[in-house]
Amino acid sequence: MLGENVRRMRSYSNITKTRLALMVSIGRPLLNRIEDGTADVRPSVVTKLADSLATTPSFLLAKHSDEDIRHEIAHRKASSPVAAVRHARFY
Repeated sequence: MLGENVRRMRSYSNITKTRLALMVSIGRPLLNRIEDGTADVRPSVVTKLADSLATTPSFLLAKHSDEDIRHEIAHRKASSPVAAVRHARFY
């Protein structure tokens, strides 16, 4: 679930794998394994992923439909448009 949610939130937010890996301070190979569901992810990395995607760790760890993911992204942009853009500009 984590990997699928990260992949969908990243792609729906138009963030590349390279950019997200830089935002989280992890290597791209680890991000690939996270999205594939084959990585053993530390809680600190889950927190950094959630912060970078402007959501919560619990949201990333729960099962969601595409509609839920898109709603979370829309909610994130509506509640904090500056924070949603901040990451894309500086990484």
